[in-house]
This record gives sequence, structure tokens and C-alpha cells, in this order.
Amino acid sequence: MEQHEGLCNLAEACGIEKGYFDASGKWVESSNEAFIAILNQLDIPIKHPDESAQFLNSKLILDSSKPIEPVIVAWFSGEYGYAEIPLLLPKYGVEGICKAGLDLENGTQIAWEFSIFDLVISSTKVVCGREFVTLQIEVPQKIPLGCHRFFLEGPFGNLQSALLASPQKAHGANFEPNQKNWGVFLPLYAAKSDRNLGAGDFTDLENLIEWTAKRGGKVVGTLPLLSAFLDEPCEISPYSPASRLFWNEFYLDVQKIFEFQHSPDARKLFESAEFQAEAQKLRQLDLVDYPKVMKLKRKVLEVLVRDFLKAANPSRKASLDSYLKKRPEVLDFALFRANVEKYRKSWHEWPDLLKAGQLNVDDVDSSIRWYHILAQWWAEEQINSLSEKALEFGSKGLYLDLPLGVNADSYDVFRHRELFAMGASGGAPPDSFFTLGQDWGFPPLRPDKILENNLEYLRSCLSHHMKHSSMLRVDHVMGLHRLYWVPRGLGAKNGAYVRYNSEAMYAIFNLESLKHKTLIAGEDLGTVPPAVRPMMKNHGWHRLYVGQFEINPWEGRVLNNAPEGAIASINTHDLPTFAAFWNGLDINERVEMGLLTEEESVVEQNARKVMREAVCDAIKVKKNEDISGMAPQNQMEIVLGNIFEELSQSDSGTVLVNLEDAWFCRTPQNVPGTWKEKPNWRHKSRYKSEELDTVAYLELILKKINGDRNS
Repeated sequence: MEQHEGLCNLAEACGIEKGYFDASGKWVESSNEAFIAILNQLDIPIKHPDESAQFLNSKLILDSSKPIEPVIVAWFSGEYGYAEIPLLLPKYGVEGICKAGLDLENGTQIAWEFSIFDLVISSTKVVCGREFVTLQIEVPQKIPLGCHRFFLEGPFGNLQSALLASPQKAHGANFEPNQKNWGVFLPLYAAKSDRNLGAGDFTDLENLIEWTAKRGGKVVGTLPLLSAFLDEPCEISPYSPASRLFWNEFYLDVQKIFEFQHSPDARKLFESAEFQAEAQKLRQLDLVDYPKVMKLKRKVLEVLVRDFLKAANPSRKASLDSYLKKRPEVLDFALFRANVEKYRKSWHEWPDLLKAGQLNVDDVDSSIRWYHILAQWWAEEQINSLSEKALEFGSKGLYLDLPLGVNADSYDVFRHRELFAMGASGGAPPDSFFTLGQDWGFPPLRPDKILENNLEYLRSCLSHHMKHSSMLRVDHVMGLHRLYWVPRGLGAKNGAYVRYNSEAMYAIFNLESLKHKTLIAGEDLGTVPPAVRPMMKNHGWHRLYVGQFEINPWEGRVLNNAPEGAIASINTHDLPTFAAFWNGLDINERVEMGLLTEEESVVEQNARKVMREAVCDAIKVKKNEDISGMAPQNQMEIVLGNIFEELSQSDSGTVLVNLEDAWFCRTPQNVPGTWKEKPNWRHKSRYKSEELDTVAYLELILKKINGDRNS
């Protein structure tokens, strides 16, 4: 069915794009069905395309009746600057004196008056036959960076909005060649050791940071460490968290908790033959068993909770009180998690009053509620300690990962449901790899509502991460510009892109970045709209560079040049390992998933063979060494070493080594497009932390990279 012109116009006015260019550069039009479904999610109750004109008229009139936007951005090059606030009014008929006020984030207040007649007109437009002008209100003095509150009183009523006085550049924007560094990557759950309880914990991360620092590395990358559902409901994906505002107690090292050292009962339980036997059994598994590891760990944590409630150390009680004073929302989160455990199902299926958000302390088991309060406190303490020790080791600090969304059953959606489009999912349109498109399962944030919320939810998510990190990876950075929405029931092929206020999004990120001195790396992989990378560069964000996408052998080189300051690696958690890629195992995987036919796989394998031959020829030109006839393992070692050599000698800011590449692991951590069909997010490292020193090729690679990066 052809697009309905009126419906297209309505969609465009509401920030829904008419179509998109697919991976091959072909223009694809979004369907009328998708437009109507997404418009409904934006509170426009259209049922048929023929109703478009009346809804468009109402939309335009409503927009023109808002004199100021809910969020206004002013970009500053220094710590202070002048700000202007746009005011939209009818060209004729509105005049008089206005009173303005600005509550600065630092507590200072500014007040002034002005005449509408004296304001400068910056633009004009006609809406439904009426002429409107945009006037510029000048703040009469320089103001500091921050998230300020603007108030306006005039003939049009009383108004207020958020004024984001944001730094033009994020912290760490300016890259200097002498700032080149390197690090390693390993999902924390995958870390093996003789002391953990069957999955990596914060102490394993601390040990890996120290191990890396001793070799000259300054960064350790891992996957999101956020709260998760590990019972019923169960969702282990780090990119579908139970909240972006709280940590995952799964990663606690119970022995490092202060209360453990003062609890004979907890130590007795931990040291018991039965407990240690179960821990050893879980350690020996090749895959992480999240429910069993969490159940074992929780036995100790519950003893610590019981002891704390009976007789808390006064200084520790004061410390907890201080934590809760700073983060009172922990109490609500704990109450939510206690209800999840009580009903053992999604909050969408709870009794009506609870489902509506009315949580009552008396309705849940007090010990379970306190378990979640104390677990968050302990996790905050351990992450804070980890961050401080990383700096002591000479590391740049923690490199954390901010996922794009949250689980539909999450606390965030429960408590802030007005911000989410509950009848849609974020995803991606069909491409050459995912021919049916992708439905990621999480409800997207509504661009209109997050602005009405003054971006407070997003700011809280950022602060939660940045106060502990020196680097933050922003998953799917294109989502700050636009996100592909998949309406429920229509399938991933039948979605549309919805635009966001990217300027406001970058502003709140940059404010938090400067406040916490956190460098920002945007994951800009896949189909990237033309505006994204220039805007990242303009605001001081660093790109990602992935070698698998950049293989282009020529004149003795294997890879395209890496952008200056980029975070460079050979692959990501969503891609095959180097060994799997080099041998074409990912192509076999796609056949198994039904994404490629046998005939198509032959074409792909032939192309991969040509690539391998070209890489070998490039290395021959560069090093005068013919490796084409070598044994597969030896050939891979030379190719991998050559690729890391090019990366380490590039102008990238950070080179990340996926540890699993160094021992030629062939199993990916995640196969996108699969769920329970594959053991995603569960594979453990081949080597224990205590054994990393014995991996000769790893030591060789890291020594060479460190030499190149510090020469």
C-alpha cells in the first residue's frame, strides 16, 4: 500500500520519519500501519489515514500554543557564558512586560524584567493561517554551566522550563598523541578464579585491572554491571537490565563486605563443606549458572542482612543512613524488588493497586526488602572502592557501559512508565545480516515525555555510571538522534524511525561528563545517519573502531586507518571472535539460524576466503614473509599480531584487546537475534585469573602493544 500523504505529514510533524535508507543505500518507505501504531503511542488516537488532516491541525495548533520549550540548550565554550531563551508568540496581539527568573543549579537566583516589544525576532512561521515569531530572551548576565530552572511570567501565563547550560565539548575531548593507551576486554561474569563462587565478581575485576596495569595497560572494558532479574522473571542479558539506576548484586564479593568480617555465622556458612562443595561445582561449569550462583551467594548475604538488622555497628548504620539520604530512591527500588519476589512474575500482572505503582512497606517481607537495600549499599561501596583502586594501580579508572534500554518488566519502566512507549520496542530494520529486522524487546523512551521530565531520568542514569567511571561507552549512540520503533504485533520489518532532540541529549551527557570528568565513547556501528558522527566530533565524543569492519588490505596494510582518538578493537561482544571470523564460523552460524541459505553461505565463504588471501598477501608485502601456506594456528597468530600492530601504531586513543582472541576462542559471548537457542552471556573464560601469566601468546601481544603505544 502506498503511503498516505496526509498521514506522512502528520507523522513527520510528530517526529516520525517517512522512511530510511537501508544498508544497501535503498530508500525504504515506512507503512501507514506503522505510522498509525506509533502515533497512538504518542497519544494521538488516530485510527484511519483519512483522519490525518484534523490531527495534524490540532498538533500544529498545540505546538504553537507553547511559548517556550520544556528544555532549552545553551552551549558554552568555557565555565560561564551568556544564554538566550527562544519565545514563540503570535506576531500580533501579545505585548506587555514580562518577569523572568533563573534558579541556578548552584543555588543562586537571577531575576529581571523585559518588554516583549524590545525582544529581537530571530524567525517567523505561519501555522494554520496565523503568523508566529520566535523572539530571543537574553539572560542579563553570564551564568555558569549547569542544569538551571527558568521561570517566565507574562500575558501568556506562567511558564517554566529547564535551561541546560552545557559545555560544547565533553571531558577528554582533546586527544593528544602522548595520551595513547591500551587495555583489555572481558565480560565480568566470564572471569574465572579459584576464589569466586562460579562467576566473576568485583574482586575479579579489581585483579584484572591490577594485572593489566602491571603490563602498562590503563583500561579494562566489560559489559554493563546493572541490576538484573535472576530468578522469576529471569533475564541475564546485561543489555536488558532490571534498572539503569542500580547495580547487580550478583557481582558482589561477599568476603569483601565489612559485615562479613564481623559475622561468625556468615563465615561459618561460607567455610562449611557443603557451601564450598557447591561453589567448587559452580566454578567447574563451562557456562555461568546465574540462578544457582545467585542463590549460593544470597545465602551469605541474607545472614549478613539478619545480623545487620539485629545489631548494626553504629558507624556502619550512620554510613547506610548517609547513603540513603543521598539516594532515597533505593528504598522504593527495594520495595519493588521485594514485590517481584513475592509475586514471581512481571509487575504488569500484579494486582491493580500495585500495578498502578502504589507500593506499601507492610505488604512485603521486611527481610527481603532490607536485603535489596543493603545489597545496593554494598555494591555501591565495592564499585567505589574498585574505582579508587583502579586509579591507584595507574589505570585510567573504570570503563563502564551504558545500555540503550531497560527490560519491559524493569523498575525504571514501572516507576517512570509515562516516559516509555509501552506498546512498542526498540529495534533495527532489516539488513543483509538480519533479513527480518530486529526487535530488541525493550520499550523505547518517548522523545516528548523525556523532555517534559527535563531529562531528569536520563541524567540520573548517567550520574549513576559516571560518578564511578573515567570512560563511558554509550550503546547505540544513534539512539540519541533517532530510534527504530517496532509497534507491538507488527514485526520488526514493519517499524519506523522516531526522532529525538539530539541537542538536548548531547547537552545532558556533556554536563555529566564534565561534572564527573568522564570521557564519552559512542558506539557508532551499523547504519549511521549522516548527522551522527559530525555531531559526536563537534561535542567531543570518541568513536568506536572495529577491525572486523575495517579489513581493507592494500599496499602492505590490513586495516583502514583508525580515527584519531577512537576506542579501537578487533570485535565487540556481539561479533564473532577473531578465530571464528577468520575461519568463517560465523557464516555457518547464520545458516543454522536461517539467516542465510546454503547457496548464499557458499558465496559468503568464498568472499571470506578471498579476504584471507588478500590479508596474507598484504602481510607478505609488509614483512616479506609468505604466511599463506602456514598451519592455521600459526597463520592466525601472525595475522592477529599484525592487526594489533596496526591498531597500536594508529592514532586511536585506546586499543582494547579481547582476551578471548588471544587464545583463539571460537565461541562468541552473544549471537544477536537469538535468545534461549544459544547460551548467550554465559561463556566463561578459558583461563582463570591466576593462569593469565601462563598464556604465552597473550603476554607477547600485550608486550608489543605496550611498546608501540608508549614509544
